Amino acid sequence: MASHGQSNPAVAKKLLDSMQNDLRTLSAECKRKHPEVKEYAEMVQVKLRTISTQHDDVIAGLLSVSADVVQPFVMGCVTKNPKLLPLCLVAVQRMISHEAISTAAADAIIGMLWHLMEAGLEELKLLQTAILLLTINSVVQHDSLAKALVLCFRLHFTKDSTTINTAAAAIKQLVSAIFDRVVIEDRILIRDTTEAVNLEELKAGSKIPPKSLRPCAGDAYLLFQDLCQLVNADQPFWLTGMTEMTRTFGLELLESVLTSYPSTFSLHPEFTFMLKERVCPLVIKLFSPSLKYRQGLPPAPSPAPVEKPFFPIVMRLLRIVSVLIKSYYPQLVTECEIFLSLLVKFLDPEKPIWQRCLSLEVLHKLSVQPELIKCFCQSYDMKPHSTKIFRDIVNALGAFIQSLFMNPQGGPVSQTVAKVPDTQGTPPALVGGMPVGGGVSPQPAFIYRGVWIPLIGSIPHGQVKPCFLELLDKTDPPPVPDGYGVSLAFRCLMDMTKSVQTLVMGEGEDGEPKAKKEIDVTETSEEDKLLKMELINSSWCGMLAALSLLLDASHEDFFRTDETATEMILKAQESYANMCGHLAMSMPRDAFITALCKASLPPHYTLTILNSHANSGQLKVLNRTASMESQSAGDSVERSQVVAVGTALPTANLPAGSHQSQVMLTAKNIQVMRALLSLAHCHGDILGSAWHLVLTTLQHLVWILGLKPSSGGSLKAGQQISDTSNTVITTAVMADLPVLSGMLSRLFESSQYLDDVALHHLIDALCKLSTESMEVAYNNR
Repeated sequence: MASHGQSNPAVAKKLLDSMQNDLRTLSAECKRKHPEVKEYAEMVQVKLRTISTQHDDVIAGLLSVSADVVQPFVMGCVTKNPKLLPLCLVAVQRMISHEAISTAAADAIIGMLWHLMEAGLEELKLLQTAILLLTINSVVQHDSLAKALVLCFRLHFTKDSTTINTAAAAIKQLVSAIFDRVVIEDRILIRDTTEAVNLEELKAGSKIPPKSLRPCAGDAYLLFQDLCQLVNADQPFWLTGMTEMTRTFGLELLESVLTSYPSTFSLHPEFTFMLKERVCPLVIKLFSPSLKYRQGLPPAPSPAPVEKPFFPIVMRLLRIVSVLIKSYYPQLVTECEIFLSLLVKFLDPEKPIWQRCLSLEVLHKLSVQPELIKCFCQSYDMKPHSTKIFRDIVNALGAFIQSLFMNPQGGPVSQTVAKVPDTQGTPPALVGGMPVGGGVSPQPAFIYRGVWIPLIGSIPHGQVKPCFLELLDKTDPPPVPDGYGVSLAFRCLMDMTKSVQTLVMGEGEDGEPKAKKEIDVTETSEEDKLLKMELINSSWCGMLAALSLLLDASHEDFFRTDETATEMILKAQESYANMCGHLAMSMPRDAFITALCKASLPPHYTLTILNSHANSGQLKVLNRTASMESQSAGDSVERSQVVAVGTALPTANLPAGSHQSQVMLTAKNIQVMRALLSLAHCHGDILGSAWHLVLTTLQHLVWILGLKPSSGGSLKAGQQISDTSNTVITTAVMADLPVLSGMLSRLFESSQYLDDVALHHLIDALCKLSTESMEVAYNNR
């Protein structure tokens, strides 16, 4: 029972006056038809007058006789008289509001409310009274509490929509209030007299709470146990009298409790037990239709047809999965491995597109949390016989993106429940690499193998807002917006890169990952170094394949001043190259640098050093065939703005006469060249032997652009159209040439800040470059 403290005399007097008026009115109304009510009301009036004269604390005096005081109002409600019901309920609510209700009085009120509920009378006022009774203090406990909750559940399943919605809100409020009691109870320190937890006894389920729990925690335990029972279509133990329950509403209540009260589940072993033994098996069981169903494929021969996944259930289950992973990971390491594997499985091409997008929304929530990524890697990827969860997630994101380009409209991949006017897969008309036509503005998009997919959501700061996880009022999945899946997967990759960078490089004061690490890797613990290396080993192959595909497909206005999607992809590749370099992981470092070098050069450009490095990597995650690469390269030139035409730089491996054929540089090539220069300038200390890759690529780009040495040692562009040169530079890129020239000059000027080892690698690369150039000059005499 909650203590009310010394009551305010003025408030108490006002309460007594109001009750006396209510009792006089009740007595007058019942004079003829209900004399027993009139008689009881008059008796209570006498008691109230006695309390007012004999008690200093009127509320305390009222509390002691509250069971008698409420009785005439309870009897008035039992009459079902339409005039008496509002009067009696308001009077009872007034007593509850002033905390003038004892346990016995509360039991009488709940009995009255139950009687009215069964009669279908004053349903909204019943709910108001029940909310007041259960939330004003903790007088109502145990079986009485269960009865009051069942009353609200029964009202939730009436026929009146207003009552249904009000009851739903009331139930959510009451469930929270019951768990709030536990939080308050846990703050009260008591001597440890509780019994030890017997987990074996908990497995059977019971209407009696575990003896190891205090009263409020016991009630919350029984409530949560029964919610799991009801969602599983089993009979409740404690909430007796329930006649029906929907699975969707039950899942919402479970999610609400799990989201708001993680401390309760962590503090009490009994609640942790329910997480492992009730909630997780229930979620896995309810996912069964989603796992078995394969859209667009003939059903497997079996006695029972495969049940289709139901959007409201799948969406609510995934909301619960998200909460379990984010808030209960330490207690559920094994179970979370199953959930994460399910999320990866749901990205498969044969799953409905809405289900794939739901899975992506959950993965995006996880990808922005570095500590969770760290836990995944430690608990799974670093264990010898465990599923490589982090690796599988990154690979699945890349495979998802590729699948949308492979099956843009037909097949099981992109079927939506309701077809919307579909522009995906159909690029707008392009002139000079830019969209044209009535009302067309350059929209960021991805184009690959003739498939056009728009990029939606603001870049870079706007989070892609969950679309499907918030649709609690929908029974059918809505159409998937064009480009939503790719945009979400793109955002997952970007945020995952940022999380890995935070873990490997540390976090700056602004909350952003550091670009350079002040502490040398050798100074960190062996365990910490192994974790960082595993983070890279698990993710670099899938990340490089996905980022290379996205970079190849990205299509936007490359002369915008804000950060574009292409810029974000390039930064992600630069970040990975930098992290690999800091960890002395030369193979993945060289793979990312090679990818940047290849992207900066014209398609099909013959450069042996790049091909040899590319083939040495393990880039078999996304199976892009030679014909696909060829078609993509052709698309790249066709859809991009060509900004320069020149000739290939003669090399020793170039077939005779090839160096005179024309090659074209696009705006994207120039953008990647800037990124390459930035990487070399900012992270030259970690490039090592990759300096040769970078300098060779830059030498070829300088040649194609027709940049010539000037008297001051810098490079300058020749005339726009020269008789002596085959180079043609468009006005779109003329302004960039001095900038690129300046970046090249600063690159060598900043070499004075390199340490001895890095400087040795740079000089060695320059010597190799010089030797190769002299060989070519000698052979071409």
